[in-house]
Amino acid sequence: MKYRDCEPEELVIADCLAEIKKEMSDDKNPVLIGSSLGGFLAAKYALNYHVSTLILLNPAVMPPDVDITQIKDMPQCILADMQEERLFSERINSKIVIFVGTNDEVVPNRWSIEFAKTQEAEIHFLHDDHRFSSYLNNFPEIISDILE
Repeated sequence: MKYRDCEPEELVIADCLAEIKKEMSDDKNPVLIGSSLGGFLAAKYALNYHVSTLILLNPAVMPPDVDITQIKDMPQCILADMQEERLFSERINSKIVIFVGTNDEVVPNRWSIEFAKTQEAEIHFLHDDHRFSSYLNNFPEIISDILE
């Protein structure tokens, strides 16, 4: 799913989740890979539907204590939808592997760390930025190793 082509004001979280559900409907052993907002969407989807493995790259999983009024780069209505308390109170029944860029300038590392603790997820820290510019070419092999 490419939500990057739309303006943030046009983004509706429920529509994104419905699109994921439609795409995953025939998959018996689904694997979801999501980066940033896509990581949040993958995790939120997995709260309600079967996903065998979640691979999340700097996921925008926002703890309930975050003051969304301090975040200026995205509309408040979207941020409110993204503040899913259940991600920090309910266990997702999936294997979860998280990659965190230690120099992520978009998503605070604390968010992923708290989420990983709640979910008892495997977490890897890479000396890289939000887009994993240095590791981008390595991810196909890394993901293949996880899925073996």
